[in-house]
Amino acid sequence: MGTDRLIGAVIAAQRGHEFAYNVLIKHLKAAIFDVHSRKISGRMKQDDWYSEGLEILMKCVQKYDCNRPRAKFSTYFITALSNRATDLVRHHYTEKAQFNYKMLAMDDDLTTINVGTDTYNPEHIFALRESLSKINMAESVAFKEALLQIIGVLKYDIEDSEKRRFEQIQYRLKKIIQEIAIK
Repeated sequence: MGTDRLIGAVIAAQRGHEFAYNVLIKHLKAAIFDVHSRKISGRMKQDDWYSEGLEILMKCVQKYDCNRPRAKFSTYFITALSNRATDLVRHHYTEKAQFNYKMLAMDDDLTTINVGTDTYNPEHIFALRESLSKINMAESVAFKEALLQIIGVLKYDIEDSEKRRFEQIQYRLKKIIQEIAIK
């Protein structure tokens, strides 16, 4: 194993020198984007992966053994990046992720809705899916636009002439949600 150019920066970062992270980022930034392009470019935006890579860098700096290194720091870091990317791809194909995707997928041609839930309870996800499917079956474009306005996907000013219609749609939405909640 040759000499590791980054070992001094790693030791400085472990001692709390913030500038050392700038040096490490400068030398390892290309590796972050290389792993992104090779492994997960279709699954995650570059900005999100870059922030993920910075978190991995901080963890690698904390865990790297500078006294008895078994590999260069750059190799250690790239391996950690690759492992994280593989974990993200595997998670995407798990049964739980596929189930959530099937239960929360929307066939709306108006606007795509990014539906999120903080529960993994299949009953709650099913109830959410049922309420959204009933709402999605509404024939009226005005109803769909009002719904998207209510949940914050679409932004437009409601004219005075449309306020009554908007209130009716709000009432209808509340009734649908109550029906699902009672079941």
